[in-house]
Amino acid sequence: MNSKEKGVDIKVKKELYIKHPEDGVSVGVGVRYIGHRELCREESKSYERSSDWSDTLQRRISKDNGRTWSEWEMVLKEWPMQKGFSKTEALSPGVQCYDPKSGMTVGFAFQRILIGEGAEAIKKYFSGATTLFDHNFWQVSDDDEKTWGKKHLLRYEDGIDFDPDNWGNKEYLHTNQMYGGSNAISTREGTIVYPSCGIVLEITDKGKKETVNAVRCFIGKRDNAKNTYNWEVSEPIYAPHRISGRGLGEPFIAELSDGRLFLGMRGSTDILKVEHWEGKVESPGRRWMSLSDDGGRTWSSVTDLRYDTGEQFYSPASIHRMFRHSVTGKLYWIGNICPQPPQGNSPRYPLVIAEVDEAIPALKRDRVTIIDDREPKLDSEHLQLSNFSLLEDRETHQVEIYLTRLGEKGGKKPEIWTADAFKYTLTFDKK
Repeated sequence: MNSKEKGVDIKVKKELYIKHPEDGVSVGVGVRYIGHRELCREESKSYERSSDWSDTLQRRISKDNGRTWSEWEMVLKEWPMQKGFSKTEALSPGVQCYDPKSGMTVGFAFQRILIGEGAEAIKKYFSGATTLFDHNFWQVSDDDEKTWGKKHLLRYEDGIDFDPDNWGNKEYLHTNQMYGGSNAISTREGTIVYPSCGIVLEITDKGKKETVNAVRCFIGKRDNAKNTYNWEVSEPIYAPHRISGRGLGEPFIAELSDGRLFLGMRGSTDILKVEHWEGKVESPGRRWMSLSDDGGRTWSSVTDLRYDTGEQFYSPASIHRMFRHSVTGKLYWIGNICPQPPQGNSPRYPLVIAEVDEAIPALKRDRVTIIDDREPKLDSEHLQLSNFSLLEDRETHQVEIYLTRLGEKGGKKPEIWTADAFKYTLTFDKK
């Protein structure tokens, strides 16, 4: 698998974007457009010193598509605490979806409340303690993202709303828990569909009960009379621990050319201590998928994503993205495909882009291009080519990826966090 394979029509340019500020600190970058058709960009920057916890969040704005930028503005230095609880929360919706039927933009904001100081709480969580609680909210902009309306809690069960004066309310913390998905889509049916994960579900597998993390989709439709969106909740999408030790996570959704919805999900060969499950994961690391032909309400049985030849491939526990290119009209998948069976999260290289055969759906084996890979003489085996930001330039139609090469200098502290942010520019051959 390499970028010189027959039929690959994507060229990749890699460049250093922002250097890390000091040893033991990595820099993360996120880029998006504000509004569904303008050339105004928002760029965020933050620092990471431990797993899944960042600080020093900054932002800047470009009104001319990245040619010139405002000065960096400090959004917050540290995430706030209240009565022994930490909270991270999207200051503006982390996921935005324009609804052409209503002319509104629907945004989805993710909130995490932790018992104790954030970095330490996450460390305890991975050791088996229940220290974090995730929730999702939706809100609407009627002026192309210049301003946003009130946040509303997404629900799949009964439960109370968030109380800004009492973050640690147990009734709130323990109901409607979910981890926000990375995208939402506007369908030809006229709905907004948003996938979310980390939803606890009790299942029976081979005669034994177990509790897994499942995915559900929220299907929203505009109610003009009441000036709101009404939400349906899909059936759960899940896999037993013997298939994925950490359940199904980080869902990403796309609408196929024939109208079916295609959901891609992360799995893992590892089992978190917090799962409290004794057993063995039988499946090697795969990328998991499910299909819906009724707008996201019901879903097919979970299976592994494959090549169009029917071949299976290995993929670690890492994020992925899908997008439809505005010029080629084709659907593409970006993620990690590794040559050998992964163990949990590793290895997270190479990072590839592949065209999707939408009729199956599957990845086209002869349309796979490597975006970046480990260089054995330069990079540690702990390199992570994951956790990236993606957008298509609205003028050039080049695709831009912003990625921090965590672990390139080693797998222990402080080397793992000594990492720079890189920009990858993908040019699509119009032939």
